[in-house]
Parts: sequence; structure tokens; C-alpha cells
Amino acid sequence: MRKTKKSVIVLLTFVTVLALVCAFFTACGEQTPPAPQETEILVGYDISGVSVKSDGKADITYGTSVFKAMEYTDGDYTMKYRVYTPEDYGTSDKDYPVLMFFHGAGERGNDNVKQISTYTGFEHMFTSDADSPVLDAIVIAPQCPSNEQWVNVSAWTECEYSTDDIAESEALEAALKLLKYYAENERVNENAIYSMGLSMGGYATWDIAVRHNELLAAIAPICGGCDTSKSALLADMPVYTFHGSADGTVPPTGTRNMVEALREAGNENVKYVEYEGQRHNIWNTAMESDVITWLFSNVKTN
Repeated sequence: MRKTKKSVIVLLTFVTVLALVCAFFTACGEQTPPAPQETEILVGYDISGVSVKSDGKADITYGTSVFKAMEYTDGDYTMKYRVYTPEDYGTSDKDYPVLMFFHGAGERGNDNVKQISTYTGFEHMFTSDADSPVLDAIVIAPQCPSNEQWVNVSAWTECEYSTDDIAESEALEAALKLLKYYAENERVNENAIYSMGLSMGGYATWDIAVRHNELLAAIAPICGGCDTSKSALLADMPVYTFHGSADGTVPPTGTRNMVEALREAGNENVKYVEYEGQRHNIWNTAMESDVITWLFSNVKTN
């Protein structure tokens, strides 16, 4: 009988100790990561199959800004991308603006370098001003795979096209799913999402603005083409756009007509810089302007 009582006491003591240990770890915090936050952007875009991981390539650094090399996967579709996060990311509980940067046709591929390393203007955005708002934002630079386009126009000279006739490309859909993934899994200010793109990436920026005009706080398309018939959708969209007057690759007609149509639609926040006598390669000059400060000065209020 004494042996039985002793065993019961030992068992009760063990159970008590185990309960105290469990209570201690519960009090110290759950080990399970928090559930993704809900997002209202890009409704209908299924990201249940999306995953992101490092692609193993070296960082690219401009000043103190580090761009990690990443890979997006959704089923059989993969896309390389670079991402920058601010120095205090992970230690602050604030939500961050997001800048989507879309490169031109010559930087397509899967090297995960060309889409940001080709442009001196891109580096300038991260090294010229220690107080630049872009340093306090998440910057995502996807790389369009070879033989694909951000917008599937038949020729780059087709500077005006119809989004009714040309469906959203697989590459651009992937970039938007990537954005939605970050909005759901990272600290993103959904009222401060911006798009900048040049040449083929200028097409991308205009295209997103038309198809998802509720998504972006402001856009900066550089020497791209657009759907001018949908200007009314952008009557409240802040726009800062650039083109060269002698551009023979993507003629400035589309940009000129869109700017005129936007102003006729009552858009009072449109800035257009046309570089007289300049051809297609005006993006570095554009990126070295006040475009970044202007972009981030616009925040959605609804």
C-alpha cells in the first residue's frame, strides 16, 4: 500500500511539473508563426500555390541598400525577382509602402541581375539621397522570363493598344500574384503601392493602372505604350510620365494622347516630361529626376 501511494505521489508530481512547464512556454509566446493577414487587393488572384525562396545568387548592393535574389514559383511557372527591404524591417511594427519596378525588354531572362543592374538611374534612386522615401519602402523588381512580355503587343511601336483585345500576360499576372503574396505575408501599406517601369516596363505600369486602377497610389511609366481608350478609369490616378520626342522604338504618340485624355477627364495630378530630340533611352534621366519623391507623396485615402 505504501509503495502504491508513493507511485501515485510521484505521478502527480510529474503531471504538475509538466503542466507548469507547458504554462511557462505558453506565457513566453507561441512558437507557431502568425497567420497571414487578410488583404483586399487583387481579388480573384489565387495565390494558394505561390511560394518564394532564395535563388542562391549574391546580393546586389547600392549604397546601404541590399537587394536579395529570390525566386517565385506557382505550379510549373517560375520567375526570378529582386527584393529590397528597409534597414528596420523586421524590428518595426509599421506597414511599408511597396514599389514595383518593371524592366525593359532587353533585361528579360533568369539571371536575376539585369533587371536592376543595367540602369544607372536605378542605382541613383538608392544612393543620391539619404532621406529618399524609397529607402523606407519594400521594392520588388521581377524579371520577365525570356520570350515573354509584360504586355503582349505584337510590336513595341504599337504604342496604343486595347486591353479588351489583349489579355493580361502570364508574366504580369505572376508579378501581381507576387505582390499579393507580399501583401498577405509581409507588412505592406496597401494604400501606398506604386509602379514604375521603362519601355516594356512602361507598358506594364500603364497596363496595371488600367486593369487594376484601384490598386495603385501613383504610377511612373517611362517611354511605354498604353490603352488610351481607358483614360476615364485613371481620372483620379496620380501620373508622372516621361518620353523622348524622337523615340522610334516606342513612339511618344501613346503617352501624349494618354496625357491629353487624362487631363480632359479631369485628372489634375498628371505630370509629363518630354525630352526634346531624345530617342528611346531616356530612362536614366527620368529616374534621376524628382520622380521618387513625387511618387511617394501620393497615398490613397480610401
